[in-house]
Amino acid sequence: MPAVREPLPSTPAQAWQEDISLAAAGVLPSRARMLALDRPLRRGPYLAIGAALMVAKVGVDSIVFALWHRALMPAFYVSPLATSLWTDAGELDPMMIAVFAGSVPFMVVGVVLTLRRLRDAGLPRWLAVLFFAPFAKFLFFAVCAAVPTRQHGEVVALPAGPYRERRFVILPAGSPGVAFVVATAAGAVVNLGTMGAAVWALKSYGLAVFLFAPAVAGFTSGLVTHRVYASASGLQAVGAAAAGYLVTMVVVVAFSAEGAGCLLMASPLLLVAAIMGATIGHVVGTAVPRRDLASPGASALVLLPLSLAVDHAMPVGDVAPAPIESVVIVDAPPEVVWKRVLAFPPLDPPTELVFRAGIAAPLSASIEGTGVGAVRRCEFTTGTFVEPIDRWDEGRELGFSVASQPDPMREATLYEGPRPPHLDGYLRSTRGQFVLEPLPGGRTRLIGRTWYEVHMAPAWYWRLWSDGLIHAIHLRVLRHVAKLAEADVAQ
Repeated sequence: MPAVREPLPSTPAQAWQEDISLAAAGVLPSRARMLALDRPLRRGPYLAIGAALMVAKVGVDSIVFALWHRALMPAFYVSPLATSLWTDAGELDPMMIAVFAGSVPFMVVGVVLTLRRLRDAGLPRWLAVLFFAPFAKFLFFAVCAAVPTRQHGEVVALPAGPYRERRFVILPAGSPGVAFVVATAAGAVVNLGTMGAAVWALKSYGLAVFLFAPAVAGFTSGLVTHRVYASASGLQAVGAAAAGYLVTMVVVVAFSAEGAGCLLMASPLLLVAAIMGATIGHVVGTAVPRRDLASPGASALVLLPLSLAVDHAMPVGDVAPAPIESVVIVDAPPEVVWKRVLAFPPLDPPTELVFRAGIAAPLSASIEGTGVGAVRRCEFTTGTFVEPIDRWDEGRELGFSVASQPDPMREATLYEGPRPPHLDGYLRSTRGQFVLEPLPGGRTRLIGRTWYEVHMAPAWYWRLWSDGLIHAIHLRVLRHVAKLAEADVAQ
């Protein structure tokens, strides 16, 4: 039996027309009317007012960032960790306090307008919490701006059986199996299309690939699931989104376009984005009449070229805020350890899982010359690091820049295919340092530090992986140096 939703409160047509006229003229409605929760807001005024508020918010933030002589990047609006709330000294950042204070009025108005839009579209009010979701909010805004108005007293049928209308459906409709196949294929097409455009055409591992594409693909899978089979559950929608991601990964590995290692590292981020998108798609597919699903689907797809354009205009570039530091205690004095820091013979083949999986492992080191201007060469399983010495404090500190470096890893692919673009400078070491601190009893605290850049988004996520990998490389070298120095003392 059809489920009948509560009729929306009647709203005079003149009020809607006035909202549209004001928005078209670039004039915002009065504050009292804007903040009236009982007044539904149509998609035209919502889009116009929302766009105006977004432009104003970016303008205010740009001024605040400029006052502190910092650059405002798009990632700031996508990831909550793009800019830290804390300074290097562990105190609250005054700039971020100013940014948050300036955001409060925009948040209040934005939430109220969103609640009014949800009422007008007949969507659940709890969706307003997505206003604060890091990157899913952009998908949510696009959907809110596209879903048509629910007419007063409209009945929305939610049949217990399959939905058999065949418009816009290529394969025969009417079963959950067909819905799953079609939704999976739709999600995979969105993912593969975006990856091809971003990675192979624009050479960008930005927000489009790792956040927007999986979220939009998941949303598409959720909508298509309901478009083919109206009584689909949320689990079916999420399952189709996850299957679309898996199909994408299989295709990419099968053609050796990317390796299994990086795809596994990216999987948590991609799956979370896909599930968030599928959840929104399921809610919209359940609440919106089937004839109206094309509008939110098309609005979501528009996010992809927009995110690609932003990635291309503002390439990702992030320098780690602090060096990665690793420490070992050596039972040898600094003057003995120093000689082994400068150069050391080959290590045993790596046995650690991280290196056996393809991450570049250090093998040996040599040095040409002494003092500032000498060149240290560190051999890895993938090639040679060339490290010109710019800091030489014998027995205490060795500092160097990185003139050239090999691939950070060997990708696990089925066969020799096209070279994955992410191997070319997307993770780049910029500087290294060894510090030797004397300890009582003729021992030494040996510290290794590395500074590096990440050119993949979101940078905070990839640093979770790269920090650990660099630490593993440090320990392999430091422990080898300690072993050699201790052997020198024992002789």
